[in-house]
Amino acid sequence: MAFAGAIALSVVLLVAAQWPPLVTVQTAGARAVAPLQQTVHTISEAVSGMVQTVSDIGRLRSDNEQLTSDLAGARARIAALDGVAAENAQLRALLGIAAALPMEFLPARVVARDPTSGVWEVSVGAGTADGIRIGMPVLASAGGPGALAGVVVAADRQRSTVRLVVDTRSRVIAEDLATGALGLVEGQPGGQLVMRQVELADSVAVGDSVVTAGLAAEGAASEYPRGVLIGTVTATEPDANGLTQTVFIAPATDPRHLSWLLVITEFSTE
Repeated sequence: MAFAGAIALSVVLLVAAQWPPLVTVQTAGARAVAPLQQTVHTISEAVSGMVQTVSDIGRLRSDNEQLTSDLAGARARIAALDGVAAENAQLRALLGIAAALPMEFLPARVVARDPTSGVWEVSVGAGTADGIRIGMPVLASAGGPGALAGVVVAADRQRSTVRLVVDTRSRVIAEDLATGALGLVEGQPGGQLVMRQVELADSVAVGDSVVTAGLAAEGAASEYPRGVLIGTVTATEPDANGLTQTVFIAPATDPRHLSWLLVITEFSTE
């Protein structure tokens, strides 16, 4: 059988060699298949390129996500460092104030804020175990001088609550430093201040400094020492009674950015 197959193959080859049309058909077939082979090769290369491109896109997306995460982390670290620097600056300023004033102070770090709308109170990390008592006045830094921040309204052994001067429940008898005009400073919901019951004849002017008067109503001892800065006059407005005026005041300290406070534990009322 193998011998017969070999004979048959030899006959076919011999016929193909002696019959040109058969050779032509083979050549034509090869030529017809060649473009198809080229197309398949081109498509294969294109598909391979697409796969590589998709892989590159995936890698780039992953790299971009990693870079975005790294950038967010770096920004968070920078913000944290900025916050620490700001707190340190406040503390240094407060310690300078404490050294310059004839009062006894206790530095206290702000540890919490009341999130209730319209309530301006903060908690500090010092309490009765540290000598803090209800009614003690509290100072904050005003970019150099000390300024009134508020008063202690609650205290336990470890923490105290300070009601800020801009709270609507806050009342402080104050005076205009330039004229000596007296009035009652009250907090406003937006974190501003007004001084009411100021006599219309007193020439209070925009830019005047308003300070604590060291007085209390009905002869009681004042909760605040005299001469502590409260804020700066921004506007005045005559009242409808024609006898008094309302004085609008910008607080000397920003109640939204308090990190450290000075609780006045002892001061002279003279």
